[in-house]
Amino acid sequence: MTRKPKVYVGALPLSAVPELQQWLQPFIGGKVPRGNVVMVRLGNEAVEQLDLLVEAGLFGSRSEASAFLVGAGIKSQQELFDKIGRKSTEIQKLRRELRETALESLRSSAKRSQGTTKKS
Repeated sequence: MTRKPKVYVGALPLSAVPELQQWLQPFIGGKVPRGNVVMVRLGNEAVEQLDLLVEAGLFGSRSEASAFLVGAGIKSQQELFDKIGRKSTEIQKLRRELRETALESLRSSAKRSQGTTKKS
């Protein structure tokens, strides 16, 4: 069942409240425009919570509220992202080393194979 978004007459755009805008900017893209579109499926409870933020006038849209919550979640879990980033860098390094080792082995095998073919 598709839900139609509620219309909020009292909702203000974030730019209408400069103090709030300044505080929330780091969570919703800072000075960089939000140019990436990410499609997500949310449950009714999550949508209702987004609607509460919009209805309270904190955000002008569900999109702004969602961007804030994602940004705040990332910021609150920064230690986790730092750990994952370090491990990901290690994994990338190991993959490069593995690829080089495999290529060297294949080159050696090809040279030996060519040498055997020439002697025959």
